[in-house]
Amino acid sequence: MSKKAVIILSPGYEELEAVAVVDILRRAGIDIRIAAVENGPVASARGIKIVPDVSLDEIKDDKFDLIVLPGGLDSTETLSGDGRVIGMLRNQIDEGRMVGAICAAPTVLDRHGLAEGHEITCHPVCREAVRHSRISDKRVVTDGLLVTSQAPGTALEFALRLVELLEGTEKMKEVNKGVIARL
Repeated sequence: MSKKAVIILSPGYEELEAVAVVDILRRAGIDIRIAAVENGPVASARGIKIVPDVSLDEIKDDKFDLIVLPGGLDSTETLSGDGRVIGMLRNQIDEGRMVGAICAAPTVLDRHGLAEGHEITCHPVCREAVRHSRISDKRVVTDGLLVTSQAPGTALEFALRLVELLEGTEKMKEVNKGVIARL
């Protein structure tokens, strides 16, 4: 049975982070759904629109092996203020399942106490906003159920780490044979 994941988009998301994660997880055979906080196509920080598979309301009570939050300053503010998203993240962590966040999105976890006491990384411009977590300079950080990463330039490493945690090192290496990312 394949693992289930969801990536949650809101306006202003970082397109490289979203597309890289979806692409790499699908290459690994992981059932990743694209959900959106609003109905209809969602515009990225640079105006690229993605049509989500589902609305957040349709899946907010579903169980996933992984929930992913892409970055983008506007997107992160929307995600942080959306009770559905925070409820999903709390349940995910409380029930022992993984959460991934990249770029500005790790600040959502910190702001709501979901990364308290954990080591995380995020985009350097967002580090001053982190109050309850330990900041790392590493490109990708795994601490317990949380996997965080710094920026669009680390998106492939981040996505491949998610594959490794969900499906194992051999599957991650198999996927990387096709994309040839530096790890």
